Amino acid sequence: MHDVNRKKPDLVVLDDPISSFDKNKKFAILHELFRGKGSLQNTTTLMLTHDIEPAIDVVKSTAGLFASAKPVASFLSTKEGVISEVSITKDDIQTFAQICSRIVASDADTLIKAVYLRRHYEILDNMGMAYNLLASLLHKREQPTVKSIDQSREMTVDEKTAAENEVKAKIPAFDYDALVAELKDEGGLLAKYQSTEVGYEKIQLFRLINGQHDDDVIKKFINEAYHIENEHIMQLDPRRFDSVPEYVVRECDRLLSA
Repeated sequence: MHDVNRKKPDLVVLDDPISSFDKNKKFAILHELFRGKGSLQNTTTLMLTHDIEPAIDVVKSTAGLFASAKPVASFLSTKEGVISEVSITKDDIQTFAQICSRIVASDADTLIKAVYLRRHYEILDNMGMAYNLLASLLHKREQPTVKSIDQSREMTVDEKTAAENEVKAKIPAFDYDALVAELKDEGGLLAKYQSTEVGYEKIQLFRLINGQHDDDVIKKFINEAYHIENEHIMQLDPRRFDSVPEYVVRECDRLLSA
């Protein structure tokens, strides 16, 4: 930063300068780089990172702090050697539950919607009849089952009807028996796979067609994307694993004791 202020270049490129730090230090570095006297806020700066947190900070959660730097965030990807750029706006940064709800309400394929609705139930820890119906569907069971820690049985006709009605409130085109038949038509699933250009939908459909991959790394990625990514739902109990930096607590102590 001081070298830039001394040399005053037209463009500064920062190559992943924060990804190796913890969350609070990432923000502290961003704050130092782009806020206040001596910062880079008046220099055109391109910061490249694999980390979504800086985009969340400058576009949404603490956007007001960085407004004077006029930040713009974009998502870069490459397919067949062609780089594409998609702008990231405040509205694009959503909770996982919001993303699931939006896709379920979209014009996506009914099977893809069923995958996301099941994941939505997972994130809410709602393992009721509707969840069991969706889980049974995606396991291609002609007769849906109810599974929990203490039981495994076939779903009754009344339970299936009630569960199907609950799902239809979210996915009006949902028809359990028709979708089970669709899932057993490998040629039809393959056609769906080939027709979509969305990588995320491709891996969902791959999981429904093939189920597994012989490479453990790829298999883990596919399985977590099909069920729920660890980072979206899993975290340590903060009462047992205290991750709050000591200096933050000390600052709170200092202010409260003043």
